[in-house]
Amino acid sequence: MTRSQPELSSYDTGARCEPKLWQPNSEAVAEVMRSGGAEDIGNVDFTHGENSTVVTVHVSRSDDGMYTVHLMPMCNDDQIRVEFHREKDLAMIEPGTSRPV
Repeated sequence: MTRSQPELSSYDTGARCEPKLWQPNSEAVAEVMRSGGAEDIGNVDFTHGENSTVVTVHVSRSDDGMYTVHLMPMCNDDQIRVEFHREKDLAMIEPGTSRPV
């Protein structure tokens, strides 16, 4: 009798970085809240197979109602690309540029 191999997820294969809460535990979150550093709450780290952070991300809303996605790369700038998946098309920001192409 052979055992079937479990199907590997995109996290297992390294095709997708795995999200990890930025603060490691509730005590760290409480300390940030007590210190007034609320800008640090809500960050999510995305790690690769060796468990190193590739990018830290959070989303904020401005007074004008616009949403901003904040990306803080923890890798070389030429190793990261941003893709906007929209209903009708895809736009990308390639390394070294600042506007969708």
